[in-house]
Amino acid sequence: MISAVDQYLKTLLAFVPRNAANRFTKDYIALIHVPAVGPEKVYSLVLDEAQPMLTVASYKSAVWEIVEDYANEDAAKPELDALQAQVAQDHPAFYYLDSETLKLCDNYSDGRAGLDYYLMLWQRDGETGVSECYEPYSRDDYAWASVIGAMQVLASQFEYAIQ
Repeated sequence: MISAVDQYLKTLLAFVPRNAANRFTKDYIALIHVPAVGPEKVYSLVLDEAQPMLTVASYKSAVWEIVEDYANEDAAKPELDALQAQVAQDHPAFYYLDSETLKLCDNYSDGRAGLDYYLMLWQRDGETGVSECYEPYSRDDYAWASVIGAMQVLASQFEYAIQ
């Protein structure tokens, strides 16, 4: 039996790019947003040289609130809206998603339940990283604000188009 925490992480990490060996050879950025209130959202950007691909998974209800319900294999899985779209290679948001900015995203794990939380996994230009941040906008951290803003800008142009 898988624990509720493991099931929760497994659900959110399902949108992080990987292959059968649990590794991914292309550059990518995966940003998981667990808001203080409301459902989670996962942004995943594969930085393919030919055509970058953005995937956004927006859960319809907070996964954490129902994780114990669907830990049972017979229970319904959480509902979500997902979009996938190709992004122009020269999109201005990529200026804010370079490896230097990603490396500058410090870990701020000094939070607690009830606060805005972001988890970022990335691979870019031969480097990789995992960073987390509670309440990024209340900190004086330009890197986190840049990455979050760039991912939201990329997603918003497609989310608006499909509504």
